[in-house]
Amino acid sequence: MTIPEILRELEPYTGRFPMKAMKAAIEQSESITPELLRVLEAVAAAPADWAERKDNMLPVFAVFLLAQFREKPAYPLLVKIVSAPGEIPFDLFGDTVTEGLSQILASVYDGDPAPLHGLVENEQANEFVRSAALDALLVLEHTGQMSREAVVEYFRSLFQGKLPRKHSYAWDGLVSAVADLPAPELLEDVRQAYAEGLVDTMVADFAGIERDVVAPRTWRRDRHQLITNAIAEMEWWSSFHPEDSRPKKLPMPEIPLPLPPPVPTTYVAPKPYVREPKVGRNDPCPCASGKKYKKCCGNI
Repeated sequence: MTIPEILRELEPYTGRFPMKAMKAAIEQSESITPELLRVLEAVAAAPADWAERKDNMLPVFAVFLLAQFREKPAYPLLVKIVSAPGEIPFDLFGDTVTEGLSQILASVYDGDPAPLHGLVENEQANEFVRSAALDALLVLEHTGQMSREAVVEYFRSLFQGKLPRKHSYAWDGLVSAVADLPAPELLEDVRQAYAEGLVDTMVADFAGIERDVVAPRTWRRDRHQLITNAIAEMEWWSSFHPEDSRPKKLPMPEIPLPLPPPVPTTYVAPKPYVREPKVGRNDPCPCASGKKYKKCCGNI
């Protein structure tokens, strides 16, 4: 496939994963990278306009491919794009904001933490984007691109004045990040944040944060990885498998079924089975950690 053909295949949402085009893009990474960066430049120049193109998937494929290619020029462009206010980042990237943005940011990181810090502290940015920027710092530390001391020191500066002392989801993300690092030296700062009502206890209660700081669950660190395979990250998405959400038609039996035996006079009908509702990404986690599902077991 030629580069223009690949880009045309990656642009529209068709309900199917464009495997052929993605493989071709990876095989021709050197040639397609400038075009993908031009896509991000265009989105960064007018994110609201691009957000209105509901079925345009090219920005999503572009950021995952550039993350796999470790293209540092994408870093400031991506930070500028996701700094757009309101729901624009979700209109552009969907659930990637909560499920993969931290890894993508860390994968294109150019060594300058200032844009990430600015994103965390930007009160006009979407609250979930700010939380993803905090998680990106954890990925950078876990992958050796940033020292643990640097991350702890920045978190301490947020507690000590860089975050306004009023509740926001940034505070929820901050205390969760302290637990996921973990940083026991910041536990008193966390305690004070709870005492001042800065943290939503429905997102993360103090007892759960304190437990994870003292006895961290190492499996949570498994998600603090860089993007190494854009296809593996994306092709399983339910949006590319709409048939999985449709009810399956059961085959008709070829032989008539025998009549059921008569019901005994002492028979008591069993209670109907009630399926438990699915846990939403913003619901409290069923493991009773006190955190939202997406910040706890939903991140496994």
